[in-house]
Amino acid sequence: MRRRRKTQAPQVMRDSKTVKISLAILVVFAVGFILHLLQSIFKPLFIAIILSYIFEPMIHFMRRLKIPKAIAIIAVLLVTFVFFYLVGLIIYANADSFSTEFPKYQAKFNDLYLQVIGILKIPHEQVVDYYQHINWSELLQKLSIPSLLSSSIGTFISFVANIFLILLFTVYILLGREHLVANVAKAFPGRRSQKIYQIMANINDGVQKYFFAKTLISLGTGLCAAVVLLIFGVDFAWIWGLLAFLFNFIPNIGSIIATIPPILVAIFQYGGFFPAVWVAALLIGIQLTWGNIVEPSVMGKSLNMSPLVVIISLIFWGFVWGPIGMILAVPISSTIQIVCRNIDPLKPIAILIAEE
Repeated sequence: MRRRRKTQAPQVMRDSKTVKISLAILVVFAVGFILHLLQSIFKPLFIAIILSYIFEPMIHFMRRLKIPKAIAIIAVLLVTFVFFYLVGLIIYANADSFSTEFPKYQAKFNDLYLQVIGILKIPHEQVVDYYQHINWSELLQKLSIPSLLSSSIGTFISFVANIFLILLFTVYILLGREHLVANVAKAFPGRRSQKIYQIMANINDGVQKYFFAKTLISLGTGLCAAVVLLIFGVDFAWIWGLLAFLFNFIPNIGSIIATIPPILVAIFQYGGFFPAVWVAALLIGIQLTWGNIVEPSVMGKSLNMSPLVVIISLIFWGFVWGPIGMILAVPISSTIQIVCRNIDPLKPIAILIAEE
């Protein structure tokens, strides 16, 4: 009987682990479905949570200057609203002109294509026949970055409405943090409240440092890229600068994705590869400088995330919220990692997420 019990015990443990893993997978799918179904509410809420961490150091700085908290919050929110409003104007002003101006590159693309296949001596009769039947205007309109962005955020009126909703959530989050700290002391008196305070302080400090530094670095990367493209006269320079700012939040692959479109536009616009080489060299230099020199010195190892986790998070949040979800994927995953790192029962999850 004892032998049977000993053999049954490991089997029961394996079955319980299988059940837990299956339940965890089901919970992830259920949460993803709920977030996708209620994205009109949760998407602005998640953006507001991220903005609250970015704004907190600014508000603390203003409080040190003896500025009242309410005025500091209003000032930061006004600056943020102006920023988002200008971003919306850039997107919607360039979306139509992008789709109408882009087909003029068809002839230049055809010339470059013929030059390349002539150099490589590739038979191109069938390829040319297929190429001539492509509706480039319709295809480029569907594939254009501004069209993707505008389709993901809706009309300009809905975009402004979403900004107001995000700022409203942000105000409630910023105002509610102090009350949350006071309520923790009431709910968990004694040493438990001190431990919870320490965990909350570590989480807030880690998330604030990451988002604040990452936002400044992304802003610097986007501005430098836009200035370089404006100097070279590349079309839609501000769109590519905005793209560099947004995709800089995605490590490893984000800078590559943000660099490819302006280089292709420069090739088609100049009608050759040589002028675009300087644009490519400067853009890659900007990404390498900000990503490999400035960012590690400012942020250290605040983001220590496995590339596999990055890809999985991009797929998951891209499915849940589309292009905006892909931009928010790594910030949300890094927040989860920081939270798990500071809570003892969840540390195994942080270790699994980490690269080292």
